[in-house]
Amino acid sequence: MSRSLLLNETCRFKLQPNDEQAIVLEDLFKTYSEMVKACLDRAIRLNLTSRRRLHEAIYKELRTKYPSHP
Repeated sequence: MSRSLLLNETCRFKLQPNDEQAIVLEDLFKTYSEMVKACLDRAIRLNLTSRRRLHEAIYKELRTKYPSHP
């Protein structure tokens, strides 16, 4: 029997970014939101329930569209 363990950890901290940092963070959050939406849309359209299959279906496209993001 295959068993998997999923571990999530959340760290909360208060940011006080300067104006330049706030712009960078806003861009990062906007891009992240676009990427998550693309993943969800693809998963729904292809009826994917596996993280691995979703990764295979969208990873290259996202890396091409967002080359500067990790």
